[in-house]
Amino acid sequence: MIPLEWKTRLELALAEPAALRVLDRKSILGLARIVRPGISEPTVERWIQDAVGANRLQRVVRGLYLNELISPPAQLAEAAVWLRPGAVISLQTVLGDAGVWNNYTGWITAVVPLSRRYPSPSLGKLETSGGAFVFRGLPERVLEAGEESDRLAPAVTYRRATPEAALLHWLYLSHSPRSRMSAPPSDLELGSLDSRRLYRLARAMDLSKPLESWLDHVDAGVRKLAAPGQALSRR
Repeated sequence: MIPLEWKTRLELALAEPAALRVLDRKSILGLARIVRPGISEPTVERWIQDAVGANRLQRVVRGLYLNELISPPAQLAEAAVWLRPGAVISLQTVLGDAGVWNNYTGWITAVVPLSRRYPSPSLGKLETSGGAFVFRGLPERVLEAGEESDRLAPAVTYRRATPEAALLHWLYLSHSPRSRMSAPPSDLELGSLDSRRLYRLARAMDLSKPLESWLDHVDAGVRKLAAPGQALSRR
């Protein structure tokens, strides 16, 4: 039997279910040296360029790539934590995907922890080859408040807020003197939100009063929430 070429073995490794979905040059080089010990960096770099041209990899920024060989292919949002340590996809991206916010944006919005244990992040808009990110800063105590099952979406391979957490992140930023974000709009479709989760997170984030104040001013008078654990509803 003729041994498979190293490029084929590398691509088969990248297609494995356990393969990295987002890769930097170091991780690609390490994997290449497993399938072909001693391979040179220039040789791997040429393979990377060819793989980008053949849509096997998608370049995000210099030295960072999405794995298009794995199934399902990696999404741009998965690169957020590589671009800004600790980043969580949130705000308009999460609320839009959940049908809560109806104004589509192609930008990917994320919040980044502000903490001494992380480098001071660069915030604002970042253009990449795959699209634009907008990063906003939140104190780590706010971002990590509450149970993980309440604040992070299940069954995804990257850090992504639940819709309830995304709404509260937006509410926090609208009250922060360091942020230019205005309050969440009054025409959000709140019917899909879990009231019990929303209030649990609001208490954990110390946002109970701002949440009630915002609900007081929402169009259609969303004052009364559904039974615990059920969705919010309008009058």
